Amino acid sequence: MNAKLLLFLAAILSIVSAWLPWVSFMGINLNGFQGEMHGNPGLFFVILGALIGIMAFIGKKWSMIVAILLSLCVAGLGFKYYNDAHAEGMSAVGYGLYVMIAGGVIGVIGGIMGMMAKKDAPMA
Repeated sequence: MNAKLLLFLAAILSIVSAWLPWVSFMGINLNGFQGEMHGNPGLFFVILGALIGIMAFIGKKWSMIVAILLSLCVAGLGFKYYNDAHAEGMSAVGYGLYVMIAGGVIGVIGGIMGMMAKKDAPMA
């Protein structure tokens, strides 16, 4: 699979995860735009996803490094929210967090693949 394609997939998953349920409590689902922070986490993941997509479009080595760092943020925050949901005890983890974590992991893999890709040697 192409590194840019994986990064675009990671960007889409990160953006879409903001609207998917993160936590379910007593039959009520909450996504990134609901809850205590009034939409800031969801907007943050939309911005992160957009930046990952832009880095994939640029396709340079430095942009792959930035994409890896952004993807690590997505995956790390996904794991943090997953642990927070389990710490509540009575709440269930929504599938949006799984999509978020998958997007972050796919972004890291795509960024590493993009860094390791060999550039074609110029024809003499």
